[in-house]
Amino acid sequence: MTGAHTSLSRPTSAQPEPAPPPPPTAAAPALPPGVLAATLVAAVLRLFHLGHQSLWIDEVLTWFSADIGRRLPLEDVLDNVHGPLHSLVLHGFGAWAGDSEWALRLPSALFGIAMVPALARLAARWLGRETAAPAAWLAAGSPFLVWYSQEARNYTLLMLCVCLSGVVLLGDASRARRGLGYLAAAWAGLLANLSFALLAPLHLRWWAAGPRAGRTRRLAAAGLLAAALLLLLAPWALKALSVWDWQRLHPARTTTAGETPLRGGTTFHPAALPFAAHAFAVGYTLGPSLRELRAGASAAAVLRHGPELALTALVFGALGVLGLAAVARRRRFADLLLWALVPALVVSFFAARNFKVFHPRYLAVAQPAFLLVLAAGVADLGVRRRVLAAAAVALLWGASLGHHYFDPRYGKEDYRGAARLVAEQGRAGEQVLAVGAEDPVSYYYRGPLRVDRLWLGFASRPDRLAEKLDEKLAGARGTWVVLSRPEDLDPRGVFARMLDGGFPDAARHRLEGVRVWHLGPGAALRRAAP
Repeated sequence: MTGAHTSLSRPTSAQPEPAPPPPPTAAAPALPPGVLAATLVAAVLRLFHLGHQSLWIDEVLTWFSADIGRRLPLEDVLDNVHGPLHSLVLHGFGAWAGDSEWALRLPSALFGIAMVPALARLAARWLGRETAAPAAWLAAGSPFLVWYSQEARNYTLLMLCVCLSGVVLLGDASRARRGLGYLAAAWAGLLANLSFALLAPLHLRWWAAGPRAGRTRRLAAAGLLAAALLLLLAPWALKALSVWDWQRLHPARTTTAGETPLRGGTTFHPAALPFAAHAFAVGYTLGPSLRELRAGASAAAVLRHGPELALTALVFGALGVLGLAAVARRRRFADLLLWALVPALVVSFFAARNFKVFHPRYLAVAQPAFLLVLAAGVADLGVRRRVLAAAAVALLWGASLGHHYFDPRYGKEDYRGAARLVAEQGRAGEQVLAVGAEDPVSYYYRGPLRVDRLWLGFASRPDRLAEKLDEKLAGARGTWVVLSRPEDLDPRGVFARMLDGGFPDAARHRLEGVRVWHLGPGAALRRAAP
């Protein structure tokens, strides 16, 4: 153990690049007791309240793409450039388990549980065995990982593939086994989410590391692996080339006068990367909630959360500095820059060019690196300071997870409650009008009333919006208007004010993140006089 750590920390001049720590010997347990205990805790945290919250819009899109209970055509799989592997997993699992919230999220939870031993093994090989147990416990309790382990999306599968590909690349297997293992892990990662490609510079560095004598052969093998991956990904790559507007990335391109931003008035903000770091540290459930942020949280709203924001910055800032120093002592700082900085720059550039909106989940490939930096810092502390650090992190994570499980203000929109309201009070001949995020309404309400949609983008032209609303209301014996997530297309709340002012006698219901109006038979918008 001591010899391995010494050679890792102080490479000789004959070894320009540090060799990865050796894997456990045959006599070592496959899963050390500390890692096993962390894995069990992770299972509890990820399975608890798994189906408690409603699905949100992106989870419903996953439900659509999985075609659960129906035949999944090959063309649908090839058209899915945002995570076909996860959809295939859900399609197969859903045939047995159904399409409830619990069933749709369980694969993500299982991937999240498997990530704990995977990250521990990666920590041992990249930073040294002493970091394996801290890495396992950090992965087990991370609110960011718990959040995505309880979401029917592909991000825990992506992060698991990140860990497995790193374990393969830093292992001591033969070149052939290493190449085949990496090909499988990388293909799975790319089919989980194309953001896996952001790790290409890091993986090339790991693959090429070693004695200079064999570097040419290793680079040639890397070229063959890249060609194989391109061939395996060709159907989805061709689809992505035809679907996405790649011209937006051209450096000389200027925004046209009539060009509509992807979301709101801009797709990037100076606070984007600090917010991503905060989310990596404590998830989305400590500090301002996502609904507050989407609604344009004011300085006063941020100040209300000042104490927890300051404590988060203090605790994780200190651990981060210690971790960066620990990574540098192990001669892995260049790896870290490729792992964290490259994805951050690419995702920020995409947002700045109005190609892809910025969100911390698009940096999920870097989340394992974030946890490993913390693990390195914790591992180098003395026992007393390690206990204090663990207590501080547990305090913040306990508060964040408490909000996640029990505080509706931090939860997803309550589409399930809205659908239950309509099912209980709706009458024959009435209709449901979904506005804003329409797909979750279709998932939750499967009753006899007809479900129609109204595009909220008309809010930029109120007269046109009023005209379209009257068209939707015409002939119905009553209409249940279900409005959710209006911030993107109607940030000024034009539609809600139109309903409140035009139908003052309508019954109104407020649920978490969802508003419902019940308009009587023959309703028509009462437009104000010019």
